[in-house]
Amino acid sequence: MSFHVYIARAGFKETPIGPDEWFASASDCPELRVEKKRSRNGRTFCTVALKDRRDAGLHLTPHGLVDAQEPSKELILTMFRLAAMLGAGVYGDKLYRYTSPEHWETHTAVERKTRADLREKRKMARRWRACTYAVILIAGAMIGWAVG
Repeated sequence: MSFHVYIARAGFKETPIGPDEWFASASDCPELRVEKKRSRNGRTFCTVALKDRRDAGLHLTPHGLVDAQEPSKELILTMFRLAAMLGAGVYGDKLYRYTSPEHWETHTAVERKTRADLREKRKMARRWRACTYAVILIAGAMIGWAVG
């Protein structure tokens, strides 16, 4: 399951977060590590991640949204601090606004449970179909054996 959480301003299309203000606020955040790197074609770019976890990263999209994929609780706390610094909010996949880290945690738990229940239903349906096909196959074999 992949899900994204964004930092964005209300009306993000009209008021995107610019690269300079994004990297300035990320540099001011003590929980984050900002590193400048060079791409293969010579362009300079920055990576932003939690200091203690390289896989918990944030990046700025071309639309002016700060994106985190499958964020941890620590990263969400940092995202709320960054959002306050940028005058923005924290949003979910469908641009649903979270009011606090606890609200994110509650909403995410419900969403994950819903997805897990759906996966379990699909798994049971596959098992049911496989059992039905097996019964039909065995019944056909027994009828063929009885006739022959």
